[in-house]
Amino acid sequence: MPVFSYEAVNRDGKHVRGIIDAESPRAAALRLKRDEQVPLRIKEETFHAADTPATAGGMRFRRRAGLTDTMVLTRQLATLLAAGLSVTAALNAMRTQLSNPFLKGVLTNIRERLVEGESLSAALAGYPAIFSSLYVESVAAGEESGRLKEVLAELSDYLDRQIKLRNRLFSSLAYPVIMGIAALGVFIILMIYVLPSVSEIFETIHQPLPAVTRLLLFMGKWIAAYGFLIPLILAVAVVVLIKLRKTPWGRNRLDRFWLAVPLVGAWVEKTQVARFSRTLSTILASGIPLVRALRLTQGVISNGVLRASMDDVVRQIGEGYPLGAALNRLPWVPPVMSQMVIVGEESGDLTGMLLKVAEMYEEETEAVLKTLLSVIEPVMILVMGGIIGWIVISVLLPIFNMNQFIR
Repeated sequence: MPVFSYEAVNRDGKHVRGIIDAESPRAAALRLKRDEQVPLRIKEETFHAADTPATAGGMRFRRRAGLTDTMVLTRQLATLLAAGLSVTAALNAMRTQLSNPFLKGVLTNIRERLVEGESLSAALAGYPAIFSSLYVESVAAGEESGRLKEVLAELSDYLDRQIKLRNRLFSSLAYPVIMGIAALGVFIILMIYVLPSVSEIFETIHQPLPAVTRLLLFMGKWIAAYGFLIPLILAVAVVVLIKLRKTPWGRNRLDRFWLAVPLVGAWVEKTQVARFSRTLSTILASGIPLVRALRLTQGVISNGVLRASMDDVVRQIGEGYPLGAALNRLPWVPPVMSQMVIVGEESGDLTGMLLKVAEMYEEETEAVLKTLLSVIEPVMILVMGGIIGWIVISVLLPIFNMNQFIR
């Protein structure tokens, strides 16, 4: 059924916008009039596979479809399927409750493709900005094995854990970032507004100033004259870094740099181990063969250096090596993990053992993150104290020298 965006005036005289599905523009207008709304504009919208969550069919929406939206949709679909509804009926019930026009249009198109005979996984594959290849492959495996509702429930739990991990990381880094911005702001204010006044006093006494004071005054004058260049330089540096990150050479160098940083490298490795283990467990539980599951899981490893090393694991699995033995050859995989995987293979409970590995290293990841933050905070305090102490000494030293001269 076509989807139309509309502008109308409701019975309270307010302009409203929304999206509605109907057989034709005339049918959409009649539905709006039945709801006591006067249509001003009705336009048919199309939601193609190439559309991103930001735009669809030429229509720009305020909200975007993010990871949380995907998780909520997955959980709702799993719940409705478990209640006995068919996939098309579940999608129809879900789209009528959505307030996000983009997602409503996407679910409408997916439902139409199901009615035309396509599988759910094929319909989802048309929207890679919302449903990743890992998601689509898992759904396809669930359809093949007859465990679609179980797979969707596992996917919703997996997405929920990814969201919580991301939010926890952002909240942990918020305090150091705010402290750094505050320190930079205090330094700039002192340089622009405080030092010029002190500089005038020093210039009137015609006395040689200490080197630290001259350096401070020079920096203050430079910031006052060219301080507007600082945001520009930072913006250019960020753009260059982003562009560099998009090139294979730059991405490889940055990934190697993070692995070489003390504590940060350990945190990155443990994070990737936890993510790899949990994702592989989820995919294997969906019924996907091991080699194919490893290829899909390889995509969730964000560090390019570690991701590239998984090629050897896939090759060795194809040659008949057990997973535990192949993982044991990777320098970033802890021996404990490879041994637990070997035990899981021997006991026939590989998915369960991978879950235990994920839980263990998720706890270690949090511990490393807390240690890292506990180091960052005192370092930032020392840096701030050092800067302020330098400014105070630079101001007081010539005053002390002047008193000595008067005596």
